[in-house]
Amino acid sequence: MSAPSEVGRPWILPNLGAEEGLDWRAYPAEPHARTAARLLSLLFAPTARRAHALPDGTWTSVAVADDWPDALGSLPQRAVEPWLDTTPEAFAWLNTRSLAESLAHGLLGQPRVVLAGPAPDTVRALHDKRFAVDSARALGLHSKTLDPLILVLEPEELLRTDETLARLADALERWPGWTARRFTLKPRFGTSGRGRTGGEGHVDGLRGALSRLARRGGAVFEPWLERTVDLSVVLHALSVGSQPTLLASFEMLTTRSGGFRGHCGELDARGGITSGDAEDAGLRAGALAVARRACAQGFVGACGVDAFRYREGERDGWRGVVEFNARPTMGLVSYGLIRRAMPRLRGAFPSHGGRPRGFLFTILDGSLAVDTDAQRDAILACADEEAIVIELAPRRAPGDPRPLLFFATDRKSLREAHRTVIGC
Repeated sequence: MSAPSEVGRPWILPNLGAEEGLDWRAYPAEPHARTAARLLSLLFAPTARRAHALPDGTWTSVAVADDWPDALGSLPQRAVEPWLDTTPEAFAWLNTRSLAESLAHGLLGQPRVVLAGPAPDTVRALHDKRFAVDSARALGLHSKTLDPLILVLEPEELLRTDETLARLADALERWPGWTARRFTLKPRFGTSGRGRTGGEGHVDGLRGALSRLARRGGAVFEPWLERTVDLSVVLHALSVGSQPTLLASFEMLTTRSGGFRGHCGELDARGGITSGDAEDAGLRAGALAVARRACAQGFVGACGVDAFRYREGERDGWRGVVEFNARPTMGLVSYGLIRRAMPRLRGAFPSHGGRPRGFLFTILDGSLAVDTDAQRDAILACADEEAIVIELAPRRAPGDPRPLLFFATDRKSLREAHRTVIGC
């Protein structure tokens, strides 16, 4: 396989979809993956290059400087964080064993390329949803009524089809009434809800999914929960054995099925980024505790913790960790884009008076019949009169997603605007 001829450091290797074993197939073929990869690259120095394989086996790459949106102001000379400036030769979305082996065999035209972040085997162990479930139980981060309902299934269990179905049917029968016996069976390695199946009242329809999920590395059986708010935390560990640093917390904007649409939160007078949620302090403390467990098992690099509140009948339940993402996340992307936008904000809110600003990062779906200009303008119209919007895609192919970053004096108005206009 021939390598890109351009010289740049580091190589950004956006293998989005690697959890599902797709390696490079999701990028650049999928518009949303292509958009996420380009936004990720904006966090790096202008000399960094985003590389990807083409269908014919050749390579191409794009420098960060070539993709820089004018709306973010002048091109910066450094990465958004010092540890991204000191990244080795390659920075991947997910450090997989197959990617590491390809790099060792000259993937980028060099005899050996150093991959930033955790070892692939460490990623495999910690990106597994079993680690999230075990961490929640060890740290008390689940509602006590929810915790015993979650079952983690090994691949070999899933292959014992009749035995496993009988076990799940028995567990489902004993679930409390507030679950309505609605369930989901999801892969232990996956993202954004892809690959899961579900049902209500009986598990007969799961028979065909068990062998597929066994090949994916196991599954988690749990109630289908009516989420009321999705939250996420972004962290980074500088070196193996070091204490993780918390970078930001967000309210995460998702579709009903769990698909990512953006982030919302508050930016304080010192540049701190928080979700603005009433439980933000507990969210951040729980995420730090989970990240410390990961670091104790050898993790290093960028990571994220997802959490949510949900309805347990007439009351709220709390799931303090639903996933530990042993890789960069879209939360890291949002964090970096807000940092990049800071020069634009100076003087943008003359009546701000030191109060937190609201922000909203969203990716409008350009493939829909709904005009994205109308959606953008409707969000602005629902926000306060000082709201501004930053276009993050200088060039888009027809139908491509449209990433936007809004700032306003009031977070709640932006959040409600997104819910009204976009539906989530």
